[in-house]
Amino acid sequence: MIEDQIDLTMGDAPVPRPSHVPVERMVDLDIYRLPGSGDDFLRAWMEVAESAPARVIWTPRNGGHWVVLGGTDIAHVYSDHEHFSSKITLVPRKWGELYPLRPTTLDPPEHQPYRRILTGLLSSRTVRRSIPIVRELASRAAEGIRHRGACDIVADYAAALPLALFAALAGIEADRMAVLPGYAAHLLADEGTDLPEPVMDRFTTFLRALIAERRALPGDDIITALLAGQIDGRPIEDDEAADVATALLTGGLDTVVSLFAMMMRHLAGEDALRSRLVADPELLPAAVREMTRRFAIMTKARLVRAEQLLDGVTLKAGDMVVMPPLHGLDPTIFPDPLRVDLTRDAAPHSAYGNGVHRCPGAQLAEAEMTVMLKEWLARIPNFMLDPDRPVRMQGGVLGTVVTCHLRWDTATAAP
Repeated sequence: MIEDQIDLTMGDAPVPRPSHVPVERMVDLDIYRLPGSGDDFLRAWMEVAESAPARVIWTPRNGGHWVVLGGTDIAHVYSDHEHFSSKITLVPRKWGELYPLRPTTLDPPEHQPYRRILTGLLSSRTVRRSIPIVRELASRAAEGIRHRGACDIVADYAAALPLALFAALAGIEADRMAVLPGYAAHLLADEGTDLPEPVMDRFTTFLRALIAERRALPGDDIITALLAGQIDGRPIEDDEAADVATALLTGGLDTVVSLFAMMMRHLAGEDALRSRLVADPELLPAAVREMTRRFAIMTKARLVRAEQLLDGVTLKAGDMVVMPPLHGLDPTIFPDPLRVDLTRDAAPHSAYGNGVHRCPGAQLAEAEMTVMLKEWLARIPNFMLDPDRPVRMQGGVLGTVVTCHLRWDTATAAP
């Protein structure tokens, strides 16, 4: 969401190579404009990794920063908060400095009380409470689509579900969420849709009003639970609650929708796998976990806190380091990484990050996508990509599936 407000023209002018960057490590690479990312941003990143001179490279674009391409090093940077700070999580650095968000851009120990609250809000109890809500939302959406024979899985099925789920958990009517930016709002703005104020500001305005309501009239909902939290033994303040609520709401929007759309794009071309999942829905949780590895979408940055040696090169304090979604696609860790293999041994893949900032909503996201798949496949078991309307994507901080048009024979849809 923060990427929605970045002026990408800032990345146009390269900066000089610092003296500690070996010339052989320099690659002219703009993470927001990878060639081919409009067709498949993950394959675009794999091409970068395959052609790079090393597993850690440096680019003069977007203020100049390192890019970590190897899975083991990506996991290391994510998990080593003592040397790689989350104070800035995107490039260019000057933009990252403008958007602090608790607990996302805090390091231990400051981040711990906020993280504790956020983790509690996304507990197993919340997941259990969410499953019937998602099932009702997804089944209703699939029922409204199945006789059409075609749809955009993003706009017509997936995009509305995370917002509606948050509304239910927050104890408000779903139509109140209409004031918030829709999925991939910044891309639509590029195409002429008017956005009256910055995307993140719209979330903050909405959530501050909701926080004020729950201060005055508590309920059995996730915002009331948030306001019962404490920071170092004192009640959470409204500014702090707004930050945590923003992380809570935005963390499960575009991420879930885009990842789910990537899964559906894959299943549309994999008849055998799709048939297995239709015949045995018990395989769906494993399929979601494996496809999450295969279709990771997040590209995050960290600020180097102290000089470090990584892949034989020295990173200096103040350097920025970017981790693309390549851990799960590293062939030295995952043989034949592009293949979705439900028998593959489970292994960390950093799709949800790693270390103290690993996504606290990972369990909820996977449960949500499992239910969305189950309800879809129960009604529309056979579908294909629309050959006349290619899938549109965009890379960046969040790899986005803008549109994914599907077709099916309505005669094969469940009655």
